[in-house]
Amino acid sequence: MSKGIKHNRRGFFGTVLVGMVFFGALLVPFPLFRETIAHTTLRCLIVMTDYTTFVTSASAQSAKDIIGPSPLIAIKNEAPAELIVDPPLPEPLAEGRVFIQYRTQNLRVMPVFGKGALEVSPRIGHIHITVDDAPWHFVDASGQTIILVGLEPGPHKVLIELADPTHKVITSKTVTFRLPEAKR
Repeated sequence: MSKGIKHNRRGFFGTVLVGMVFFGALLVPFPLFRETIAHTTLRCLIVMTDYTTFVTSASAQSAKDIIGPSPLIAIKNEAPAELIVDPPLPEPLAEGRVFIQYRTQNLRVMPVFGKGALEVSPRIGHIHITVDDAPWHFVDASGQTIILVGLEPGPHKVLIELADPTHKVITSKTVTFRLPEAKR
């Protein structure tokens, strides 16, 4: 946090505190109000302390800690790309829709293709999705939840492949599930 922001915060709380003390001094002849002002002043000091602690702890994590390395700087010796796939979400599955969430590590899913994109760092790619061993697959470069509809009730298998910009498969995961009979 910059010094200017800290100064402004102290200035605001200092003004509030001075105002409360001044207002309390005006009410000294009234004992009931004196206790109320003392409690209010104490509560204000506690809130200011909690706020300062929160700001200090929140500023301890950097943006890199939260979102990872900058996509604008090349990474030397990148770790292998990983694909993490969850089972279908149960609520939509019970209604005949398949929602499969996934995420990647050490690879950004983006709609960029071709040999030239292999030189991009941090690494980029996309996914191939094959349903029930079909002879074809579809490509997704959105990075969003995979949604499948129109499948018949029964067992199914979805192959999710993480691919580089030239469609070379890097790694894959298979999700199996049973689509229940439609509720009427």
